[in-house]
Amino acid sequence: MQLASTRLRVLIICLGALLALAATSRSWGAAVTETAAKPRSVVILGASYAKGWGTPALPGFERVINRGVGGEETGDMRNRFTSDVAAARPDSVLIWGHVNNITRATPDKVEAAKAAAKADYDEMLRQAQAAGIRVVLATEVPWTEESGILATVYGWIASLRGKTSYAERTSAHVEEVNEHVRALARREGIQLLDFGRTFANEDGTRKQEYAAEDGSHISAAGYKALTEYATRELRARK
Repeated sequence: MQLASTRLRVLIICLGALLALAATSRSWGAAVTETAAKPRSVVILGASYAKGWGTPALPGFERVINRGVGGEETGDMRNRFTSDVAAARPDSVLIWGHVNNITRATPDKVEAAKAAAKADYDEMLRQAQAAGIRVVLATEVPWTEESGILATVYGWIASLRGKTSYAERTSAHVEEVNEHVRALARREGIQLLDFGRTFANEDGTRKQEYAAEDGSHISAAGYKALTEYATRELRARK
């Protein structure tokens, strides 16, 4: 009688263990299915250039969230990283844009502005890694030379006098920070979208067809070139 009772208790314990294991397996399978079904998402973080890009179709991402805000510097992007990026819980973030740091700085403050941009990139990368968000870095696009006959003549005269244009000086400062972004990508093994080199002429300024009429923002042709380039690079990395 006692042996039968013991066998019954053992049977009940085994049955309970099997039921628990089955429940766990179902939960795990559901979690895997949910994870697999979850669409991959990316947040585009930047200023007006990023904002103007909208939500392009990018390989590997079913959802593109644009968090570009016109007029911002990297410090502004850094300050809203938690609310605009981490809170969206994306798989990835594309960080792009430091031209406003340069164009808003007076000549005596431009070195400090570049140093701040570099530090902000480093900090945004740190915040993304802490949140488990994959980072894609993008270099900034160069500045545009003024168009028209008079601008061409003035530029020619300035070059004869050994002077550089505002576009050349601005583009050179932008490129210095771009080099920091490239080095950061190499060091951390991060995907890099080199928009700067995609947009640059031989003199380092922006290709005229990629500039909007105001000379600052990006034209429709420029965004088309950005999307085509980003599509190739992201597809190659998959």
